[in-house]
Amino acid sequence: MFKNIKLIAYFTILSRILGFIRDFLITRYFGADIYTDMFFVAFKIPNHFRRIFGEGAVNSSVVPVLSKIDQNNPEKSKAAVGNLILVFGAILLIFTILGIIFSKFLILISAPGLLTSPHIKVLDELVKINFSYIFFIGMAICFMGIMNSYNQFGVGAFSPSLLNISMIASMLILYKYIHPHIYTLCFGVVLGGLLQMIFSYYGIKWGKIPTKYVFKIEDSTKQILKLMSYTAISGSVLQIGDMIDTFIASFLKVGSISYLYYANILFQLPFAIVVLAISQATLPHLSKLEKPQLVENTNNLLKIILNLSIPITLYFVFFGKDLITIIFQHGKFTRQDTINTDIALTMFMFGFLFFSQLRIVNNAFYAIKDVKTPLKAAMIAVLAKLIISPISALLFGFWGLALGLSVVGFVNLAILSYYFKKKIGNISFKIPKEALIIFFILLTISIALKHINFSKTYLIDAMARLFLSTIVYLPIGLYIVKKELLSYRIKQ
Repeated sequence: MFKNIKLIAYFTILSRILGFIRDFLITRYFGADIYTDMFFVAFKIPNHFRRIFGEGAVNSSVVPVLSKIDQNNPEKSKAAVGNLILVFGAILLIFTILGIIFSKFLILISAPGLLTSPHIKVLDELVKINFSYIFFIGMAICFMGIMNSYNQFGVGAFSPSLLNISMIASMLILYKYIHPHIYTLCFGVVLGGLLQMIFSYYGIKWGKIPTKYVFKIEDSTKQILKLMSYTAISGSVLQIGDMIDTFIASFLKVGSISYLYYANILFQLPFAIVVLAISQATLPHLSKLEKPQLVENTNNLLKIILNLSIPITLYFVFFGKDLITIIFQHGKFTRQDTINTDIALTMFMFGFLFFSQLRIVNNAFYAIKDVKTPLKAAMIAVLAKLIISPISALLFGFWGLALGLSVVGFVNLAILSYYFKKKIGNISFKIPKEALIIFFILLTISIALKHINFSKTYLIDAMARLFLSTIVYLPIGLYIVKKELLSYRIKQ
């Protein structure tokens, strides 16, 4: 199992490094202005669906169903795989066409504050072009879910790198030739989605996963689609919250959407490398357990996530500004943009532990095919977000939206934990003594490093602080990984 976690983590790190190069070029070429706000709205619309279905619904519904079928009837699994591809592809095609036709409606529900912009025509075209990405990435996600069911994680983990490579190449090659220049990014998005779909399709071939294309809708496909309709919401409060934030941020000052986007990019780095890697690799194993073993393993995973979240949160809270300075503060991205992005990142990181543990608790319910309970908890959390976001934005501006999302993460985790105790078994959030010691050591060192000026040159100052903080944090992080993660085994 750790081999799979390591594989996902390695390829995720590669993808995030390429993502930082991509975002470095975006900030250098475009900065944070009305055009980047419009692109990020146009990119977020299909990207939200990708995260909802990719990191939520598909993996959480396909894996439990196909894992059980393959266990009991390998012959039947062939038809289940092929039928799922056909049906899911048809649904995606219809959905994509409707999204392109009703692009103005998507803008209305995503960022209505931009409807009065003199650049609305450009925004509408950006949305139309980017929305075609949803078909390609949706099929890639479907293929990934199938491969995960067979404990094949490499192709799905590497696939996102193709999007970043495509966008980087588009900016470097096409920026001078396309006007307005922002369309360059759209070309990279669509090409990247196409490459991901083709690569993931061949991943099934390379993995020798048996496939038989059946046009009659199989029971397994019906079951997966039913589960997906619930898990699309219940596993995606983070994404739904981000959509609400974009909606409200469109009414705030220019650059607000961009600040939240860049901050979210950094938040997603440890979330994807650590949390998603662990949750994706363990779900197929958890789906085969009975309740007593499921409870024990869930509590063990919660402890691992807690121990890893402490240094991650402290690092990004104290040294996030230095990361932003080095990665983003170039070209049209100003010092004030760095300060604003750092404030948003800090607010996001306050909720890192809550959203991380929420993934693990959600997986426990998905493992027993109970999708209604996470849905109920998620709906309450979304309602809370609808109340908290406008108030926090009114009081604090753009960073109030990030803080509100962290609060909602806590609300969702608290509600789902209550149901876990009621329906599955006892859940433990006890903080180990060793974790407290590590917390106070890192807190003390971080405060000291934060207040030392190493150079009058902002870039050298940031690099020196990051270098010294990494010397402190890296050994502690490796110690936790070795002690908690390397020794962990799913207990049958």
